[in-house]
Amino acid sequence: MKDEVKIILDICDKILLKNVDHHLRLSLEPNSTQFKTLKDEIISSELTKLLVKEDLGGAGMTLNDIIPIVQLSAQYGTPIPFIETIISNFLLSELNIKPENDFITLTNKTENIIIKKDKISGNFKSIPYLNLAEKILVETEIKNQKYIILFQKGGKLKLQKNFLSEPKFDLDAAELEIISMKEKPEQIDVQNLLINVRSIQSFGAMEKILKLCIEYCSQRKQFGRTLSKFQMIQNHISEIALEVAASGASLSTLKNNNKNFYNLKSTAIPKIRTGIASGKVIALSHQVHGAMGFTKEYELSYFTKALNSWRNEFGNEIYWQNILGKLFLNQNKNLWEFLNH
Repeated sequence: MKDEVKIILDICDKILLKNVDHHLRLSLEPNSTQFKTLKDEIISSELTKLLVKEDLGGAGMTLNDIIPIVQLSAQYGTPIPFIETIISNFLLSELNIKPENDFITLTNKTENIIIKKDKISGNFKSIPYLNLAEKILVETEIKNQKYIILFQKGGKLKLQKNFLSEPKFDLDAAELEIISMKEKPEQIDVQNLLINVRSIQSFGAMEKILKLCIEYCSQRKQFGRTLSKFQMIQNHISEIALEVAASGASLSTLKNNNKNFYNLKSTAIPKIRTGIASGKVIALSHQVHGAMGFTKEYELSYFTKALNSWRNEFGNEIYWQNILGKLFLNQNKNLWEFLNH
């Protein structure tokens, strides 16, 4: 890890350690002092500009550099559009647009988009943390050309009904003010980028779940001894650790340069592996915790719900296994060569 990444990771860790707890996750309100303090510290530290070009006031880091930042945010269960803002500012930077000094959320799920006189109308789906951001970045297609558009929040918000940790909203918008709009650069694949962010977040959440399991079993006693002394519990935790390690290894496909975040094969491998691991980790961690794990007041359920959400977003592991299989069948290398090049 680069020295500058270590320094930034340490700054991020201190801010999240100070401000994020389970009470915040369960009762977050946009007007609360705790939220405002967390937001102010993140924005003032310029952590949301890590991927922005230096000539636009950012740190000029690569997507690979922020993998540990995304991972750390997921470990803390950070219930704000922190990572969404980092990615949004990165996309704005790639369009040579100055970053925003506020939270932004984003989506590429749009319908019925109409642009007229610098106003945007249409339906925007599954937008994370829209209640905590005033601006929205979208990728959408108009007349066979993809655009990236930043606009001011407005219109009718509808909270999606689900049991997941991350609040998501649908937005029916009519003539909202466009702040900026440019054609999407051909080399950028926004969907693959978002999928890889989810894979990294899944890995971070699994690391947290493993930690919770170890702590719980080291403290909880049954029949006069801690749960960690029981062979079945040891087997469960060992299997969780194995799945976490395998998920972390799969993220190696994203290293070296930004292009790997857009590449279909490099996207499919961690999406598949973290998806497989997620199912096992969710089941095993709840077996380890028993009924305790399902309670709202205890942290585990927050992370397993988030993990289940990220696992299924943009298609589950079976969907992506089919994609990877077709990629393999359409080339002449053997399987080992295909997976390692």
